[in-house]
Amino acid sequence: MDSKHRITSILLLLAMLAGIWYAGTRGGTADNGFMSGFQKDTIYIWYTDEALTDYINSAALAFYEDYDVRVVPVLQSGLEYVQALNAASVSGNEMPDLYLTGSDSLERLIMAGLASPVEDTKGILNDFYFPQTALDAVTYRGENYAYPFYYETSFLLYNKSYLTQIADGALREEITLGGEAGQNGGADEGMDDGEDMYMEQGVPEGYDEASWDAAVSQKMHDLIPASIEDILNIADAYNAPEQVENIFLWDVSDILYNYFFAGAYMNVGGPCGDDASVIEIYNEDTIACMSVYQGLHQFFSIESKESSYAQVLQEFMDGKTLFTIATIDAISSLEEAKAEGKFPYEYGIALLPSIDGVHAARGLSVTNVIAVNGYSEHKEMANIFARYLVYENAGTLYDRTGKMQATYPIENFVTDIRDEIAVIYGNSTSLPKILEISNFWIQLELAYTKIWDGGNVNDVLRQLSEQMKTQIAGEGVVEEVIPSATPEL
Repeated sequence: MDSKHRITSILLLLAMLAGIWYAGTRGGTADNGFMSGFQKDTIYIWYTDEALTDYINSAALAFYEDYDVRVVPVLQSGLEYVQALNAASVSGNEMPDLYLTGSDSLERLIMAGLASPVEDTKGILNDFYFPQTALDAVTYRGENYAYPFYYETSFLLYNKSYLTQIADGALREEITLGGEAGQNGGADEGMDDGEDMYMEQGVPEGYDEASWDAAVSQKMHDLIPASIEDILNIADAYNAPEQVENIFLWDVSDILYNYFFAGAYMNVGGPCGDDASVIEIYNEDTIACMSVYQGLHQFFSIESKESSYAQVLQEFMDGKTLFTIATIDAISSLEEAKAEGKFPYEYGIALLPSIDGVHAARGLSVTNVIAVNGYSEHKEMANIFARYLVYENAGTLYDRTGKMQATYPIENFVTDIRDEIAVIYGNSTSLPKILEISNFWIQLELAYTKIWDGGNVNDVLRQLSEQMKTQIAGEGVVEEVIPSATPEL
C-alpha cells in the first residue's frame, strides 16, 4: 500500500474510533450521523501493560486493513483486573472480546465463564510453532483456553570479556606447561594470572591470529559453568581484576531468580499446572538442593533484606560481576548501555547452572496469554485477531516492546540471543493454575528467604507442603518427616 492510501486508512480509522467513542455504547451510532448506515464489526481487546500500547494499536490498524474489522484496544489497571473483566462481561457494556492475562489465572477465568476454548483453525498450537512450556501454559484439562503471547524467564548471564581473559590465560598456561596443565585442570592454573597473560602481545608459537582466537573462543565456551560447583571452582581459582567485586551475584529475594535451585524437583499441578492431586514440594531432592542453596550464603555475601535485582544488574553493567541470574529485560538494558558507551564489555547467556553433579536445574517462567471471552458474541473474529497477535504479527514484538514472543523466533528476525532464550524458556516451568493455591509463589518465595537466612531446610519445606495440601483438601494435612543430611559443598 502506498503512503497516500495508508494515510487515508489511518484517518478513516481515527474517524471511526471517534464515532464509537462519541456514541458511548457498544454498537451505537454517533449523533452526527457519521456511523449511520455504516456498521462494521468491532472487537475490543483489554490489556494492562502500557508498554504494549503502540504495538497493539499498530496491529489493530493492520488488522483493519486486512480484515475490515475494527479493533478497539483498552488499557486497564492491573488491580482487580478479573473483577473488571467479569463486571464488563455481565453488563455487556463494551466488554472485551479478548484480553491479555497471565496463564496462572486461567482456571479462575474459566470457572467464571470468562475464557472459552480457542478455535485453532490454522493449527498453530503445536510444538512446531511453540515450545512445550508455552503450550502447557495455555492448556487446562486437555483443552487450549488461550494463545501463548510472550513470556519472562531467567538465565545465567556472564561477562564474556572476563571469561575470555580466563580462557586465554588457561590456554597459555597449558602451552607453557607442555600440556601438563590441560591434564590437571589447566583452566584453574590459568585463572591465577589470566588477566596478565591475556595482555601479552602476540600469539603462541604454532598458531596464527585466527586459529588462536578460535581456540580461546572454544576454551571460553568450555568454561561456561554448567553447575554451581563450577562457579565455586572459578571463585576459588580466579585472580580477578581489581574492578571485579563479585564472581556470582543474584537477587536472592525474588523467586524468579531463585526457583531453579529446587525447581527440577518441585511438581505443582503436573505438566500443565492444573492437576490438584499433584503437589510435590517436600522430598529428598528438594531438601538436598535447598541445603546447597543455604550453604551458598557463606560463599557469597548477599543479604536477603538488601537484595535488589536493579542493583544486581547495575553492578553487572558496571563490570563488577562475572556471573549473575537475569531476566529478558537485561538484554535491552545491556544493549542500551553498550550504545551509550557505559558497558564496554561483551556478554553472553546460558542455561541455568545445575546444583551439583547429581541435581539438575529448572527455572521458572511467566507466560502471558491471550484469551477469548466466553461471553463474547464475536468469538470467531476474536480468535483470528488473537492468532494475528501471537503469530502473524509476532515478529516485531520484541523490537517494539522488549517482550519475548512465545513462538519460536521467526526466520529474518532471529538473533543468537533470542534462539538461546527460546531454548531456556522451553526448559522452564510455568506458574500453576490451581485456584486454591494461587498464593503458592508468594509462600515459596518466603520459604526460600527463610532458608537463605538460616531456617531449617527440612522444616520449612515440610511446612510449605502441608500448607498447600491443606488449602486444596480443605482440611489439615500432615506430612511424614523425611530424615535428611545436609550435603557438603
